[in-house]
This record gives sequence, C-alpha cells and structure tokens, in this order.
Amino acid sequence: YASRLWRDARRADPDHPYLVAKQIRPHALRQHGDMLLVPLTFGGQLVNLQRIKADGSKRFLFGGMVTGCCALLGSITAGQPLYVCEGWATGVSVHTGTGAAVACAMNAGNLLEVGQRLQRQHPDAVLIVAGDDDRQTDGNPGRTAANHAAAVLGCDVVLPPWPDGAPLTLTDFNDLANYLRVAQ
Repeated sequence: YASRLWRDARRADPDHPYLVAKQIRPHALRQHGDMLLVPLTFGGQLVNLQRIKADGSKRFLFGGMVTGCCALLGSITAGQPLYVCEGWATGVSVHTGTGAAVACAMNAGNLLEVGQRLQRQHPDAVLIVAGDDDRQTDGNPGRTAANHAAAVLGCDVVLPPWPDGAPLTLTDFNDLANYLRVAQ
C-alpha cells in the first residue's frame, strides 16, 4: 500500500501549509491530496509513509514498520557527519544548516534503533544524535532519549543552543532556525 501511494503521488507543493509553517523546502517529499508523504525506509526498501496533513497532524500507515526505519536526507559518506534526529522538519533544518546527511527517526523512541542500524551499515560515518529539547515536558523526553541513544552508540549528541530570551516553547532545531530567522 505504501509503495502504491508513493508511486501515485505527485511532487510535494512547496506552498503546502506545513512546509510554509516550518519554513522548509519539500526535498524529495511527495503529496497525495492535501497530505505530504514522508518515505520511511528499512534496508533501502520503502516500508511505511508518514502522512502530514495541512494542519500539521501526522500519522503512519497502519501496520507499517516504524522501529528502525528512517527518512534520509542527503548522502551518507565515510568520514563525514551523519545526524540522527526525530522529525522531518528538524532533519531538513539540520541538513540545511550543516549540509550533512540526516536520518529522521520520526520519534524519540526510535533514535537508538535507527542509530544502531546506521552504525552497522555505515561504520565509517561520524554518527551524531541531534536531539529535541522538550524543556516544558516532564522528564524532557527528547533530551533524555537523545542522551541515552548517544551514550549507547558511543557518539556525540547536539541539542539546540538556545539564545538568551528564546521562548521555552521552542523544542527542536527547526524551531531554533525559525526563531533565528525572525530575530535577525
């Protein structure tokens, strides 16, 4: 079903409300009706899609794989950084800011699984976990999961470097990029 949806979808409209709100380009996303389609792959195979509606709500296809799967931006190169992050908009912001390859794990609980798979497949890449910083959520699940994944993987972790006065509602690198755009 994911393959059929992906095949029949058109290139994503850069003026899709989600992309405009996040201030990101669509890259390789496709669109089915008003839904953006983010491809999740495992071992190079499309195994699921995250569907993003115009209002920003997100859903995976029922029954599709998520654990260990990711959406990739850029090309993984030996000796070069390979970031693992949570969501698509965060991944685009990290990729745009660094030029490096980024694997979007789609949620905090998947960072470790994706990182372990990527380490096995690309042992010469320089893995870095780019964590969310859920500062207003009890236990800060984004930061906690990112630090745990980095500790198990034996790699670096980066979190958004919030400038003085940045609102506590900001949580990820996309929020940071947009805040800095407005502040300039």
